[in-house]
Amino acid sequence: MAAIATGGAARAQAMEAPPVVDVDIDAGEGASVIQLQGPGGSFQCGTHCSLGLAQGRYRLIVVDPRGNASAQWLSVSQPSRLTVTPASRGARIAGIAVMAVGIGAAAVGAFVLWATFLGHYLADCLDPDCRNDWPRGQLYGGAITLAAGAAVGVTGLVIWRRNVHAVVDEASPVPPTGAAARLRLLPVAGLRWAGVGLTGSF
Repeated sequence: MAAIATGGAARAQAMEAPPVVDVDIDAGEGASVIQLQGPGGSFQCGTHCSLGLAQGRYRLIVVDPRGNASAQWLSVSQPSRLTVTPASRGARIAGIAVMAVGIGAAAVGAFVLWATFLGHYLADCLDPDCRNDWPRGQLYGGAITLAAGAAVGVTGLVIWRRNVHAVVDEASPVPPTGAAARLRLLPVAGLRWAGVGLTGSF
């Protein structure tokens, strides 16, 4: 009885195991080493590997020739052929620099506007109408500088975000070489008829 129970538990665990799918991983331009981490452990791929992976979520780590690593999450649900390209460190640094310039320009524009408003309201005017005479040149200059700085900062942020993670391109899996066409006859039936049907894969 114990043996039967043990066998039933083993079969239940086997039935609960996620399906295994074929995944091919190739190194893209600038990639020297690829590593895959997931439910089944860690796999060192080098520049190419063909693996049978259980369906699930994996983390791809790719290293460029200079030793800079970047990563990307990968969801495995069907057979796939992947090309992994490392993130561009130069573009990432450029994005940070552009973002810093944009933030600085926006700060200058905001300061000009603040100083203009503050100076205007604190001005000691003998004429009551002088408070309606705004220094429009400073207002326009501050507003334009603030808007331009914000636009440059957002551009830098976009450049940085696009080059933080590795890039994974997915292509259709290559069919097995020399796969032969297969035909099968299957019984089919209706309400008042019965026969066989022909199915196949090519």
